[in-house]
Amino acid sequence: MRTTLCIIMLFCYTLISAKPASKARLILENGTGSTLIAYQLTGETGSAVFGFLDPGYYQLLVEFPPQEGKYMKDNSTHTTLTKVTYNGKNRIYYYQGLEGYFSVKLSGLKKMNKESVQAVFRERYKEDKLQILIAQFAAAKKGASVSVTVEAITAAQYKKATDKLGSDISTISIQGVK
Repeated sequence: MRTTLCIIMLFCYTLISAKPASKARLILENGTGSTLIAYQLTGETGSAVFGFLDPGYYQLLVEFPPQEGKYMKDNSTHTTLTKVTYNGKNRIYYYQGLEGYFSVKLSGLKKMNKESVQAVFRERYKEDKLQILIAQFAAAKKGASVSVTVEAITAAQYKKATDKLGSDISTISIQGVK
């Protein structure tokens, strides 16, 4: 009985091994990127909410915190040339970089033009910090909001997500990345 329970617990742990990425810096700018609207650090749950937005266009950037252990390691079976990919149906953005492997989920879109949400990939350095532009969207009405959840994932989870979405037109692939 105990052996069966341990095996089930181990199996469940390997299926759900993403962890909240606390202290990811989320930056919200106007649609042209010329004005900072707000920024937040994700909490222990890896989540943050941008609320009470005015109508208009916005872009979301992330500074990913460095990860350790299994959230950094990869081996030859998990190597992929894909740097980022986006699941438009679930609004989940997957990223791999020197910091580790991550998923970013956009949810709780209120008073938003949901069709305006676009995945983007652009790297920039600001104050010696790498910022990744991941999304652009439009708030349709005053009081709009968006929730963002950042999770650290393993190389195997990243590869599985990119392989699954590989034929999707919204996948962005950059060569030469392990």
